[in-house]
Amino acid sequence: MKVGVSAGAGWVEAANKGFLEAIKGSAVKALEPKYGDTGKEAQLKLVEDVLQAEPDVRYVAGTAVTAEAAQGLIRERGLKGKVDLLAFYMTPGVYEGIKRGFILAAPADSMVIQGRIAIDQAVRALEGKELVKHVGPKIFVVDPSNVESVPQANILPPDGFKPVFSVN
Repeated sequence: MKVGVSAGAGWVEAANKGFLEAIKGSAVKALEPKYGDTGKEAQLKLVEDVLQAEPDVRYVAGTAVTAEAAQGLIRERGLKGKVDLLAFYMTPGVYEGIKRGFILAAPADSMVIQGRIAIDQAVRALEGKELVKHVGPKIFVVDPSNVESVPQANILPPDGFKPVFSVN
């Protein structure tokens, strides 16, 4: 079962398409996706509705917010190990959920490394140096088998990080 945000959002449609392509030819049967606001309450309600309507569902795949919101529900209903949560992207909450055993897996695109690459490219451009045309960290899956060995500092912002935006 896939749970996501508003239908029609480009990244949501791309995530759904990629998910369907990834499971093509496997034993996994995807149910119709459910869409809703990205707030935790809305995502939790979608997961509750799916579990009510589809008691044999084995996996819930969706946004990081979906996985984060559903952890408590899975625990409360005694479904840990019976219904596994998969997130389409990594957040600090998803990382902790994987460490605690409530979220099965999520891809890591090493956003910290991406930021370092972006700064490096900007400095190269300002200095008139050659730019690397296609560069980026390898995307990989974080799951219980590697979560303890993945350097958190490479894939997530530091603890307590809060972005600050200003307009001059």
